[in-house]
Amino acid sequence: MNKDAFRLFDADRCRESLDENVKLVREFAAHDGFRSATVEELELDEDFYRRPLRPEDLSFIDFSKPVNIDTVARLPSLASQRMLLCINELQSCRLPRDRRPESFAEYARFYGDASQILAARVRPFLENFAFGHLRNEEMQGPLIAAHTSALEELFDEELKFWTGNLERLREAKYVEDGLRFTLIQKWGLAASKQSALAKAGALGYFDGLGSADWPRLDRDPAAADLARRLATHCHVTKREHSYWQFYLSTSLGECNLLHALASRPDRALAFWGAAFAADGAAIAFDELVRNAAGGLGLAGIAARDVKTDVREWLARANRALTLVSERYGEQGVRAVGAGIGVAAAHAAAARANLGDQLRWLSSVEKYRDLAKAISARIDTECPDIDRETFVEPREMCSTTHVHDDHRLVVIESGKMVFWGNLGMKLRLAPGEMVLVPEGRLHGSSIESDECTYHQPIIPDEWVRPLLGELDATSSAGR
Repeated sequence: MNKDAFRLFDADRCRESLDENVKLVREFAAHDGFRSATVEELELDEDFYRRPLRPEDLSFIDFSKPVNIDTVARLPSLASQRMLLCINELQSCRLPRDRRPESFAEYARFYGDASQILAARVRPFLENFAFGHLRNEEMQGPLIAAHTSALEELFDEELKFWTGNLERLREAKYVEDGLRFTLIQKWGLAASKQSALAKAGALGYFDGLGSADWPRLDRDPAAADLARRLATHCHVTKREHSYWQFYLSTSLGECNLLHALASRPDRALAFWGAAFAADGAAIAFDELVRNAAGGLGLAGIAARDVKTDVREWLARANRALTLVSERYGEQGVRAVGAGIGVAAAHAAAARANLGDQLRWLSSVEKYRDLAKAISARIDTECPDIDRETFVEPREMCSTTHVHDDHRLVVIESGKMVFWGNLGMKLRLAPGEMVLVPEGRLHGSSIESDECTYHQPIIPDEWVRPLLGELDATSSAGR
């Protein structure tokens, strides 16, 4: 069988029409609701139609170089995933907030014909650009057992990540802040994932599969209530997407991957696989919520045996795979496996991206120290290093973004407040600086009449050893 038979995304499919697609991307992002954020919009007030995309970045993103496994945390990935979530949710109805004419005008602009037509035209290009690197490994041996094992391995890796990450947050005394950022990624985007599953079910994707065996993303009421209380404790209380600026590219990608498959009936069986993978990841996240809530002294729920949940989930997946095998043979099972494979590959990237962001946020003071050491080295070895200089007025706001390289932020004059998490306010005065590694989500605003600051671009070979030493020191302290 052709190894590429179930290659679900492929950036080469759109190369011939690259220029036209890039033009359409920029036209779509020019929608008024997608303009860059103001200083008051760091946290949006439950405005479903307001989604800052930082469209000015599209002028220098090279769309001829698709996202790959090494660049999923960089700017082209973040920009494309932000646009994809906007596109996907043009099919999710959020009625106007009130009776005011301006509320109805926002509602009409967001869902209007112009947006719908542009979205339909640009969507395949963005999906192939953002997901073309995802591959599903060709399984050997009995396929049903192999795919069930792949799901079990995904769960094990997710649970291992959450367990280790919670311990790291405790050691760094960053538990509530770290959980806040984590809940924004998972709790804040849960409704979008659930809508993809509901859409697929309504469109007949699971015809022939008993509803009791469908993949599921809505947890039992007690677990959902505990997650809500944990979110409230961590000050994540507003509806999606009030915390839009703090979504990581890979968190957005988890939603967009499900929507991509749920919108194409020819990939229905691949959606089965991706949805069962998301189901298992949700069970692992539920365990994090229980452990974190217990550690914070929140009123808990009766202890659940996660092993029982996992056995029930794997049994449903196994029955689904068996049904596909009986009805569609090896080709059908491999199609389900393709969905499992791409979902597992993306989940690994999401774990790495979130882990890196949390390590940076939880030890940002150490990154200020690293910045000083790097700055001293620049003065000694490379005074003409490439750098960008900015002169910005009071309340100039930088919509959250990432860089494709390592940078220092060095204040020459004036004052800046810098953030990478909801509630974070790292204030920088003249002479102060911080290291921002590539792919770390951040933004800033100016708190003086004017601020002049520099961003020296630091070679990777300078930064990697320092980050390695920092991780080694943290590990030695455990």
